Amino acid sequence: MSEPARKAPACEETVDDDPFRLGWRYRVVRLPDGKTEMREEPLTAADLLDPQLGDHATQNSWHVAAVHELWDILSWRYESRPDVFVSCDLKIIWRIRGLPNPSPDVAVIPGVRDKTRFRRSFDVRREGTRPVLVIEFVSDEPEHRSADHDDKVEIYERAGIAEYLIVDPPNPSCRLTGYRLDAAGRYRPIPPDAQGGLLSATTGVRFAVAPEGRSLCLFDAATGERLLDSREGRLRAEQEVSRLKAEIERLKGQLG
Repeated sequence: MSEPARKAPACEETVDDDPFRLGWRYRVVRLPDGKTEMREEPLTAADLLDPQLGDHATQNSWHVAAVHELWDILSWRYESRPDVFVSCDLKIIWRIRGLPNPSPDVAVIPGVRDKTRFRRSFDVRREGTRPVLVIEFVSDEPEHRSADHDDKVEIYERAGIAEYLIVDPPNPSCRLTGYRLDAAGRYRPIPPDAQGGLLSATTGVRFAVAPEGRSLCLFDAATGERLLDSREGRLRAEQEVSRLKAEIERLKGQLG
């Protein structure tokens, strides 16, 4: 089998004309001489709603950093919970006829039996649970915005996802949009609080745009404390251990 082949855009084409600007996937094609060749096919807007394993979706640097930062914060929040799985870009399979199976940027899934198990996808029927919160970060291509703000609202509503949050890129500041299922199973907008933040009732987390406008700050809705990422959390835990050790040594000294 020969090396992957790809048709590059003509020199006069702009970036917007690049058929591969959304990404690509590999496909084996048979040539007239009987040989086979691996070729790259451009992804379409429909592929964004139902990606396949091995797809290469292009993203900008803000999107990648923001997604992984949020995933890290939520993963650390549920570090001690063996029954809560926080996924990142993992395909969710609904097994609902005619409904696409997206790969949400971040999803919080309670009720899992083994969150450390290796998964190539998450089958809600086999797992016996589904996400309660899905978060999508909008990329700067029009197809991404349409997918996140229009198509996926319908998909996640039909799939019974209790809450869906959308984060638009900084222009100049990020913007948050949220939906929550009502008693009839239909999405209704989540009203922002006085500071523009959105409360996730399923997780008890308040989402807000950071002062610098390019990222999110998460807060425990019950305590008001900012949620830490894994680095900050481990550092605080180490500091607490050191403080306790120092206190033990102080008490030992008092006791002689």
